[in-house]
Amino acid sequence: MQAGTARVPCLVVGVSRSRASWWALAWAVGEARRRGARLLLVNVYRPPAAGYAMTAGPGVFARSPDPDAGRVAHANALIRTAIAEAVGSMPGDVSAEQQVISGRPAVELARLVYGDDLLVLGSRHRGWLRRLVPGSVARSVARRTRCPVVIVPEPSPRALPVPWTDQRAHGHWFRAAPLS
Repeated sequence: MQAGTARVPCLVVGVSRSRASWWALAWAVGEARRRGARLLLVNVYRPPAAGYAMTAGPGVFARSPDPDAGRVAHANALIRTAIAEAVGSMPGDVSAEQQVISGRPAVELARLVYGDDLLVLGSRHRGWLRRLVPGSVARSVARRTRCPVVIVPEPSPRALPVPWTDQRAHGHWFRAAPLS
């Protein structure tokens, strides 16, 4: 291998509509700062099974010129919202890229990472019994991938996201505060 051609490992974060993925993103930003690693924020959306069609008139259907344009724009907006909710704005010392992929989330995320990468996913709480195991996407990806996977659990519903101003420089923006 020639000098300067080695692939730089990164932290790959699966971003979805869930608050659990926002907590995973907040953790990953802090970890990226500690490691000096780059972040890859990924949203995987499922294409419709029947494809896209537009009605052009009674009984006439036409294909959309770019059927994924709306979904890609929505996914990029979702990633921007996740960044805003998780950390306010991306710190200047963290290199971050966004990627939107069409397919099954568990399969596409497992394909995207390898070697020294670190995959970071959130896991939602859906009841006391299901808290014992990670969510279906996280569990499926952990079985498929050949790199380390960090599953960040969503805090208890009784926890309140509160910024910790003295920890802002370290990438930690959340702390658990009991509800009054």
